[in-house]
Amino acid sequence: SGRYEDDLIDHRKHILQLWVNKICRHPVLSHSEVWLHFITCTDEKEWKNGKRKAEKDEYVGGNFFNCVTVPQSSLDIGHVERQMDKFQRSVKTTEDAMRIMQERLTVFQKLFVGPVKSNWQKMAVAFVTLAQSFHTDDHPGSNRMVEALKQTAHHYHQIGDEFEQHSRNDMEPVVESLYSFKGTIQTAPDIMHVHKQAIQKYRENEGKLSHADAERIKRRVDSTSYAVLAEMNHLNTEKIEDVRVTMHSYLKRQADFYQKLANSLNDMAKLYEF
Repeated sequence: SGRYEDDLIDHRKHILQLWVNKICRHPVLSHSEVWLHFITCTDEKEWKNGKRKAEKDEYVGGNFFNCVTVPQSSLDIGHVERQMDKFQRSVKTTEDAMRIMQERLTVFQKLFVGPVKSNWQKMAVAFVTLAQSFHTDDHPGSNRMVEALKQTAHHYHQIGDEFEQHSRNDMEPVVESLYSFKGTIQTAPDIMHVHKQAIQKYRENEGKLSHADAERIKRRVDSTSYAVLAEMNHLNTEKIEDVRVTMHSYLKRQADFYQKLANSLNDMAKLYEF
């Protein structure tokens, strides 16, 4: 249970670090008074006071859009809606793709810490057994063969452990990164729902209000649209960067792991050059 607790703590620390990184990269949230207080305040009493103050903030949810300064140019609602629909489909396919990738990596992890590790170490036992069969041979080369087989057994057992470490050190960070990004993208429907409500309210009142009131509501809709479009662009940029960095690191680590394995096998082969 101690090992499990340590792994769980490491997992949560890594997820928290990924979340902190995402907030720090966000062009708006990274400058938030609440965020800066949360990340820099070291006094527990002051931290709690800041937390209570944040909980009383009226500009949360849809009200946040009242704080946004946007360009004066009016937006075409139809064009914005088409972009929203396209992004919504992208969110769905991204969620599905992340889930499938997580599932495949999890299968690999279970194989590496289970059957793959076990089979390498069972092969190590087989090499030891083979070495023992040379002990009784009265032949000059038998001692060298015994030593070569024992060394091979040692390395095979070690490789089994390394597959388990590879799963934890090189594959788990990928699973956690996918989990983190999936958690971020899952918030998109809530943001888009607020936007749809704003457009719906505008259309319900279109033609019923004075020109001035209609323009005022349209400006509020545009503020929401600009903010949501900016967030969509940020999420797409983040997706590209997250996947690029994660896959580059993963494949590099894969290459290093298998190169080390190949080098080890080559060294073992040299044991039999006599």
